[in-house]
Amino acid sequence: MTVGAGGLRFARPVLFFWALAAASSAGALSSTEDALRRVRAQRVWEDPQWLRLGHWKPAWMGRGYASDAEQGDFFLDPSGAKDPRAEIEAMTRGLFDDNPGPRPQHPRCRFPARASWLIGRLDVDASLLVRADCSAYEDWRRLMDPGKASLIFASAYLSNPASMFGHTFLRLERRGVGEGERLRDHTLNFSAETGDDGGALFALKGLAGLYPGRYAVQPYYMMVQQYNNIESRDLWEYRLSMSTGEIDFLVAHAWEMGAATFPYYFFSKNCSYQLLPALEAALPDRSLMAGSPLVVAPVDTLRAVLAQPQLVEGVSFRPSHATSMRWRRGQLGSVERRAAEAFAGGRVDDGDALLSAMGPQRQALVLDAAHDYILYKEGHSPDVSDTVRILERNILTRRAKIGAPSVEVGAPSWAAPPDEAHRRKRVRFGGGIGREGSFSELGWRPGYQDLLDRPHGFLHGSQIESLSWRLRFDHVERRVSIRDLRLIEVLSVEPWDPWMPKPSWVMGTGIETAFEKGRSASRSLIYEGHLGTGLAANAGPKATTWAMLMGEGALGSVLDRGWRIAGGVRAGLTINVSGAWRAAVDGELTAPFLGDKTPNHRLNAGLNWAPHRDRAIRAEVGLRGPHREGGIYALFYH
Repeated sequence: MTVGAGGLRFARPVLFFWALAAASSAGALSSTEDALRRVRAQRVWEDPQWLRLGHWKPAWMGRGYASDAEQGDFFLDPSGAKDPRAEIEAMTRGLFDDNPGPRPQHPRCRFPARASWLIGRLDVDASLLVRADCSAYEDWRRLMDPGKASLIFASAYLSNPASMFGHTFLRLERRGVGEGERLRDHTLNFSAETGDDGGALFALKGLAGLYPGRYAVQPYYMMVQQYNNIESRDLWEYRLSMSTGEIDFLVAHAWEMGAATFPYYFFSKNCSYQLLPALEAALPDRSLMAGSPLVVAPVDTLRAVLAQPQLVEGVSFRPSHATSMRWRRGQLGSVERRAAEAFAGGRVDDGDALLSAMGPQRQALVLDAAHDYILYKEGHSPDVSDTVRILERNILTRRAKIGAPSVEVGAPSWAAPPDEAHRRKRVRFGGGIGREGSFSELGWRPGYQDLLDRPHGFLHGSQIESLSWRLRFDHVERRVSIRDLRLIEVLSVEPWDPWMPKPSWVMGTGIETAFEKGRSASRSLIYEGHLGTGLAANAGPKATTWAMLMGEGALGSVLDRGWRIAGGVRAGLTINVSGAWRAAVDGELTAPFLGDKTPNHRLNAGLNWAPHRDRAIRAEVGLRGPHREGGIYALFYH
């Protein structure tokens, strides 16, 4: 008998009813006590798949287990978060429970993935189980109707500390719809509930794990609106090769996790890390990330998935609105750009006059670019002023009269998948010579990149470093000292764009060496912080220059009176010499006006050669006050 695709779709039962409808074998179980005896005899609570479903990991020093999820609605047993045996026994009783009591859902409905797996694992005679009303889950499952899944990577967003390293989430793709309808798919996302917190409070609570994190399912168009349009972040979509059964199990586990709460840690158990346990539950034969790393970035999640053989079957790029606007504007000549700006500024007579000399295809491109410009300036909210609506109407009515289709936006030349970037962590070692003699140096940076690193796959014009340090061995004094320890260093030097005017800025804090005091490095450590803002500009097709006004503060016993407050001007230049060569110069003139008044003028220059994605040689020279030094270093990214 032949059954059509539509018949298969509507005949496919809900996930755990596959188990309920399965024929029982000669050894199938039919009672609670028989099932519990088998659980205990086979120690099923130690099964890796059961541990994945409860997000249990070995506890500190190997003493039992602890779940990443907090005790609550994610567990049936009061001690379930720390006792997978107690939880599996409670779930086993729940399979046969004909009276779930005050619980709003029967255990088989509240935990469909656990129930399906346990019925199969114990060989329970499913036909003897009482029927449970799982209509809430069934309706939710039918609403999504997923047949595929994709891992989505959102590029870095420097304006939000929680997003400056990027973001990852899953898209659950509906069956039987074309690629043009993907905005109506659903997503599985993990995020922290931070309320209105910001600044230092946000950082402290995020580092200490004081925010609750939750999984949520929401439409893809809402994520696109937030990331693509409002925050101007490009999206990279990695389609996963998962079977129908694996997708069904992922969705069932997503339902289970909907009521769970997980402590959110900014650097480790964050939005990126928490996707991996969800995927592992649906992929029992794969291990995506072992243990609980101290630092997990979105690109680590992406690389963990890509490292699995044949798990990723395709990659696509969804440019942000800002990227699309820049691309269209780049196709315009100078007259065409003036026409687009005229329409976007409400000068329709000027725009019409310029447009009249163009062909239909060029007119369409100009009007599309003008509309992009308005959307970028005014946002994508329907609640806009009448003035904006008039500007849009002037453009759209003219566009509707032109039969030429819109030009399809191409991928910008600088856009590269994040997995093609150099590895996040970097070890650096080498040596050099200064006024005080020669030295050797060892450094480590957990992430992410600086202006001399190979920029391929990263947000161009940005520097993001955190928890990086350098140790120096002075060959004259025969002593090891801290060269610097940067808690955070963020620099954004995006060239000024009249359509997207954004200032350049820098902020950073940490320990560094005050060489301007003329003492040895081991006796010149200070704690400093700085902020600055200014402008950047293109200095040619491969160069960017910038200048900023700076404010600084420092504390340390080497300073007069133990502290310093200063202002200054900082300027720099970066040059992409070639694909493998990159150069940079960065200098600052400071004016200390409170506390220590020692002049602290600085200049640093570097040349980076990266013949391989994860290997580089770097030469650096620098001065700070009377101090001079130069060195050569080997860089290994891992």
